[in-house]
Amino acid sequence: MEFLLENPFILIALIAFISSFFKKKKKEKPVKQTPRSLQQEQQAERTSADSALPVTLKEEYRQQAEKARRIEEEYRQRKQQAEESMKALQNQRRAVERKASTLAKTASNTNAEQPKEPSGAGSFELRKQSLVDGIILSEILGPPRSKNPHRSLNRRQ
Repeated sequence: MEFLLENPFILIALIAFISSFFKKKKKEKPVKQTPRSLQQEQQAERTSADSALPVTLKEEYRQQAEKARRIEEEYRQRKQQAEESMKALQNQRRAVERKASTLAKTASNTNAEQPKEPSGAGSFELRKQSLVDGIILSEILGPPRSKNPHRSLNRRQ
């Protein structure tokens, strides 16, 4: 007996069996109606159901069609936005490519226009980019950091 009460599945099945048993007793006492009134009620239910059925079906169809139109419209708007953003990105890419090609052309033109002077002759011009390149190369080609360590100020004291 304890096993039945401790197991929830068996307990639920037992409750369901008892409740269905009582429902069957209620169904055994049908109300007696005259055959004519029963037929009239059934016909009235059929006619009302038949007339209401197409109206509800039409209403459901109209609602589904409206929902489909809204979804389709939203899809078109998103597609249009995506196409517009794609065109804008392509235009930006073209502009950047044009700018890069003009910069490359000007760089090649400046290199070609500069007269080459023999080394040691003429004036020496300092350019900012050549100074930066020189500092970088000196760091790269210089002695390794392990051979020339820089002590911090805290260690010196």
